[in-house]
Amino acid sequence: MKYDFAPACALVQASQNIFIAGHVSPDGDTLGSALGLALALRQLGKQVTVVFQDDIPQHLRFLPGADKIIKPDQLDQQPDLFILVDCATLERTGAGWIDVYLPQVPLLIFDHHALRDEIPAVSLIDPHLAATAELIYWFLQAVEVPLDLDMARCLYTAICTDTGGFRFTNTKVHTLQIAAELLAKGINLEEMRIQLFESRSMGHIKLLGLCLSNLQKTDDNKLVWCGLDATTKKLHNALPEDIDGIAAATMQLEGVKIGMFFDERAEQGVVKVSMRGRDGYNVGKLAAEFGGGGHYAASGCTIPGTLAEVQPQVLAAGKRLLAEMEASL
Repeated sequence: MKYDFAPACALVQASQNIFIAGHVSPDGDTLGSALGLALALRQLGKQVTVVFQDDIPQHLRFLPGADKIIKPDQLDQQPDLFILVDCATLERTGAGWIDVYLPQVPLLIFDHHALRDEIPAVSLIDPHLAATAELIYWFLQAVEVPLDLDMARCLYTAICTDTGGFRFTNTKVHTLQIAAELLAKGINLEEMRIQLFESRSMGHIKLLGLCLSNLQKTDDNKLVWCGLDATTKKLHNALPEDIDGIAAATMQLEGVKIGMFFDERAEQGVVKVSMRGRDGYNVGKLAAEFGGGGHYAASGCTIPGTLAEVQPQVLAAGKRLLAEMEASL
């Protein structure tokens, strides 16, 4: 892969105090990319602070450096470089806290989502990549920081989670080549498997079971969906991390082409919709209809309203997309 890393390298070389931030509801890619990059920049003698607005999911707290992540209200200094990882928009970092620093502070962006804002920044973006961590891997080569085991664990986590354990169609030859290089640093695969895929909370298991027991579908199984209303989540004391991964479970039914999970967030007056699609079914296009985004096979959007109001709208659009896709095949 060929990228022009020179402007990014120059920014890093000219900076000493660097902030790295990722998106709200942090996942394996934004966390692994941020922490792996932070470890590398510290090897270059930089002072690096990793900041996330939301809490780190329990199953990702094993990552090296996760215990040093701080919240925006804990920042007490001025950076001379701000780096965003896995963020297509500034608002994805949280409730406007980043605006205090921009545009006075130079901004560097690494992402595998198409940039949706006109942001004055040095941007390294490739929507065709499986994970932002792939860009970070190549950037570390550009700044000549040798990979160590901790960096490898962070970047492997990022790639492994965003490819569904290398099962999704975004997994390319170079993805596996990078993963092999990371494994060669001594990663314990059993630890990774347990931490990433087999260390869910009791709350997650119960909510997943509840959703699966109430799974709904079209007669031909091609559109499958489930949801959680605010009352049910409150009854089960659901944490944000308890809901992570439920969308993927909608794709387990034989014959499914598009899966959806509806998460009602009454305190914000919105419903978060997560979508998954088989090859040939562009759920990124569907999410964009509702102001969201993401990738061809995995995307999402946040829509004002209640579950009862939002779900019929999205399902109607999903059925229309299915019909369009079927007609074009």
